[in-house]
Order: sequence, then C-alpha cells, then structure tokens
Amino acid sequence: VEAVLEKYPRVETVQVYPEPQEPTEPPRPRPRVLTALYFTDYGSNKIQRADLDVNSNVQLVSDVVTNQSDASGIALDLAGGKIYWASEGADRIRRADLNGLNSNVQSLVTVPDPSGIALDLANRKMYWTTRGSNRRIMSADLDGKTPPQTFFSSLNGPFGIALDLMGGKMYWAHADASKIERADLGGNNREDVVNQGQSQPCGIALDLVNRKMYWTDRGTNKVQRADLDGLNSNVQDVVTGLADPFGIALDVAGKKVYWADYGSRKIQRADLDGLNSNVQDVVTGLNIPSSIALEFR
Repeated sequence: VEAVLEKYPRVETVQVYPEPQEPTEPPRPRPRVLTALYFTDYGSNKIQRADLDVNSNVQLVSDVVTNQSDASGIALDLAGGKIYWASEGADRIRRADLNGLNSNVQSLVTVPDPSGIALDLANRKMYWTTRGSNRRIMSADLDGKTPPQTFFSSLNGPFGIALDLMGGKMYWAHADASKIERADLGGNNREDVVNQGQSQPCGIALDLVNRKMYWTDRGTNKVQRADLDGLNSNVQDVVTGLADPFGIALDVAGKKVYWADYGSRKIQRADLDGLNSNVQDVVTGLNIPSSIALEFR
C-alpha cells in the first residue's frame, strides 16, 4: 500500500466559486419619441405631415394626401403603415399609406358627414362620429367590409372621439350638447362625464397614464382637462384666449398638448399641466387646420 501511495500521491481538490456579481436591472424599453405630426386641413383639402427634430421643432412640412373634400378627423396605424381619416365633403371614411403622396388611397365606408375618428387596432375596428343630419356614433372593421354598427343616433353635433381600450370605454365631445360623454365600447352605460361650464367642446384626447382627459372648446376658446373618473371631476383650464381651437392630441411622455386652431391657422402646443404655460407655434400659415395625430417611434 505504501508503495502505491508513493507512486500515486494524494491530490487535493479545491472548489473555486465565482465572484459574486452585483444584481443588474433588465434592459428597459427605449421610450418612444415624438417624430412627426399629421393634420387635416379643411380649407386646402389636404392631409399633411410635419417632421420634427429631437427638440420637437418642425423640420419639414409635406403633403401626404391631396384633393380630399373637407378632410376632418384623422387617426394613425403606425404598425400597419396606414392613415385613416373622415372626409366630410365626400361622405367617406378613407385610408392611405403613410409613406408616399396619395399612396394607395381607399374608400372604406360610405356615410354622411363623418367627422371624428378613432382606432381600436387590437380588435381591428374603427369608431367615428357623424354630424349634419346624421349625428351618430358608429363603428366598423378596419377594412370596412362589414356593415357599420350604429351605437347612438339623433345626437346633437358630436365631433371628437377617443378610446380607453383597457377600460372598455369610448369618450366623445358632444359639441352642440355642450358636454363630454362616454359609454362602453359596445354602446352600453352611456353617461355624462363633464356637463358644466362647456360651450362647444370639439376635440378630445385621453391621458390614460394620469387618468385625465383633455378637450378643446370652440365656444370658450380654451383647452381644458378633467379627471377621467367622476362627474365634473377637477375641471381645469390648461390654455385660454385661443382663436378657435379644434382637434387635439397629447404627447404624455413629453408633457405637451397639441391642438389645431381654425382661427389662427396654426398648430400649437403647450405644457400639459400649465395655465397658458409656454404656448408655442408649431406650424403656421395653414388654411383651416382641423384634426391632428402624433407619430411616435
């Protein structure tokens, strides 16, 4: 045995453990950045795009769709590369490619006097309001191949419409009824949300992160906001003394509200939470800018 041990000496083994590592956070998704805004011009019968730099200043304004009779409400499907709009003069809901001039313009639905429009991309549906003698809220599949569904008729001049998909709600600015209303996406449980102090609310947009809604009022020439939960809850002026504000859109991450102003012929913006705070001209020299939608990349 001793001879064997001399020939094959014992080998000590040492267990090596890796150095402890500091815990690391998983990579965070890159925040989306506002890169462009799209708007309809009721007077020039165009839909245009304004490209923005990293400071949200306009670099270039270009035509996207031309020769559209009374183009009104507008909505974007960025993943699908499409733009949707309501053409009041042509009595059509239409769409086109985002890239290129007048690229693949399609008429999806024929309906009198469509005005505001909003998209439920997850369920492949679009919702819109109508004015004139029709005055309804309606919906259809994004391709327009199924008959439209009417939720409410005999309304009093609805215009802007916005969707809370997680909450299962649609909100609309009931302009000539001087209030903001909402209902389930299926059309049930209709109720007032704001019904005091309004004159002619038109555009509406939702901040679902902070549970706020923003709207323009052409009668009082204001941008206002309120809590989403509760009747007339925490109504506040955001911007006053405007010329004729209409469509509205939010950059929640950038803490800005954008609107189209009929009277001043401009697209303007301000801080989300400030009374007349830092009002800036974004695009000037337009004809009758109507609605606005923002592109984030």
